[in-house]
Amino acid sequence: MKKVLGLAAAGLLATTAANAGQITVANTDITLFGGVSAAYNAQDNDHVLSLGGFSKDGFSVNNVIVGLTKPAQDGGIGFTAAFGSWEAPTVVASSDVVNGRFIGLNLIGHGKTTEFKPWLAFVTYKPVAGLSVDAGLLWANFGERPVTILNPHITRGVLFTANPVVMAGARASYDAGIAKVYVGTGKVGAQLMKPFYENFLIVIPKTYIEAGITGNLKQVGLPVDVGLHTYNEAGGRDIYALTAGGDLGIVSLGLEVNYFKADKVLKAAQGNSDSAWGAALCANVKPMAGIQIPVRIEYADAKKSQLIPTIADTINGNSVWTFTITPTYNPTKNTFIRAEVSYVNSRHHTLWWCICSLQRSRQ
Repeated sequence: MKKVLGLAAAGLLATTAANAGQITVANTDITLFGGVSAAYNAQDNDHVLSLGGFSKDGFSVNNVIVGLTKPAQDGGIGFTAAFGSWEAPTVVASSDVVNGRFIGLNLIGHGKTTEFKPWLAFVTYKPVAGLSVDAGLLWANFGERPVTILNPHITRGVLFTANPVVMAGARASYDAGIAKVYVGTGKVGAQLMKPFYENFLIVIPKTYIEAGITGNLKQVGLPVDVGLHTYNEAGGRDIYALTAGGDLGIVSLGLEVNYFKADKVLKAAQGNSDSAWGAALCANVKPMAGIQIPVRIEYADAKKSQLIPTIADTINGNSVWTFTITPTYNPTKNTFIRAEVSYVNSRHHTLWWCICSLQRSRQ
């Protein structure tokens, strides 16, 4: 059982020019964005690792994010850079686990999330209309965003812990109007769980490739966006993801279904199963202006593999289901007050999260 209580207060990353959303730095097309949040947390233990008897309470800075972006025009070059320090609480493991405070190993290859550094930084070249090439530190095109202020929930879901999330490489994208396609490649290094596979399983994939296609079903009268994505590491993990979502007015819905497969090298090192899967169903009910109620329901089955490391049990197998609800009040466009409750049930543990958060962001 884990209980976390939090009360957070946040302020705007602002300069005089940021109030208008732009600053002048030799180019009036550069936009400043960012957000700050701080919280008080009381926690009596940690899930997954069965850290009973552990206690922690105190204030923490959950997000300090500041960035600059300049969109690329046809035939030109743009960029995006976001620097920050952020906590990464998930429904199955706290930010302390993610940042190696208990097991002595960061779970994100790019480093501790609480270190102020670039977490998104890439240059964009747009040679012709519809075609763009990004190169640098990128985020995966599927799954939840790393930082809280870009998500409807305070905690990240269990599927987040098994996705690559962050990667260093290049990605080409083409927008054909009714559909968008992308393909990318790079070095395996910055990804979530890369240090775990390398240090515990002695599996060191060198490169990855990714590809995907997204489109909408408006032609058949459905306000739904769908996507197919694949992420493959040479000698590591392969991930296949189906995504779908749409805004139905008072409620918006989203679905993500992931299938995880181990390559031969990883299969030999990581357990008694070579596959795992999970699904997340998200809904955001908006009963009135300024009020929204995001809900996330997940099921994940790691079987007897290490493909979802935060819930893995290679002897007996393990599966979990999670429920998260986050009533949210938006006093203004760039502010929100959240109260969140998460429930997680697995074959081995049951846990509750309770968090209150007041945050503000600006772009």
